[in-house]
Amino acid sequence: MLLIGLDAASSLSNFGYAIGQYDGRCVRIESAGLIENRGQANAIQAKIVPSLRAANQALVAIDAPLGWPSTLAAELGKHRAGEVIATEKDMLFQRHTDRFIHKYLRKKPLEVGADKIARAAHSALEILQQLRSASRKSIPLAWSPQFSGVAAIEVYPAGTLAACNLPHSGYKKRDEQLDVRDSIANALTAEIPDLQRYADGNVDVFDACLCLAAAKDFIDGLAVPPEDFDSARAEGWIWVRRRSGT
Repeated sequence: MLLIGLDAASSLSNFGYAIGQYDGRCVRIESAGLIENRGQANAIQAKIVPSLRAANQALVAIDAPLGWPSTLAAELGKHRAGEVIATEKDMLFQRHTDRFIHKYLRKKPLEVGADKIARAAHSALEILQQLRSASRKSIPLAWSPQFSGVAAIEVYPAGTLAACNLPHSGYKKRDEQLDVRDSIANALTAEIPDLQRYADGNVDVFDACLCLAAAKDFIDGLAVPPEDFDSARAEGWIWVRRRSGT
């Protein structure tokens, strides 16, 4: 199965991608880089779209919020400047999936309702729509491993690492933390044998490769599903590996 990992950023020059093939045992990385890189063709048109067009089944795993808090939308729709907002801040700015990840992994995702991650989320949704148009495939969000055609999910590489009991912070500084990325790549060798090749390169590309691991977890049925699918369909859901013993 074709897997595509996208590490979203507001600028396409920082927007990482990885393309891999999953054979039921491990993911082989075919290509990885930045969507816009000086001297190279835009990777959406040159790499990702051709792969999607040729695939009978594919999963796009995106490291960015794909929805906003429902409570925020409801409150802002009726709010007037200068008036108090009675809703508690965590309920206003965090999605249900953000609160779940924080409780489950003790790892707090950035709040799309409050942080600059909103710009990366907007960019991710734009790219997803570009993929739909250019590949001529609908690419809906997947809600179980039993999906058909091409689908997408929201993932969180740091959460995947935390669920695997691997270093999940302090691995993104290019030179100072190369040894940490090396240890992560070594730990995931059985799942992504080629990950080591990207440990000493761009960290956004490395995160895009980690999105492939999260996609594999989803396909293998190892990711935790939402308790409330209606809420998840409105706000989005971070698919992260179930921790052993839970």
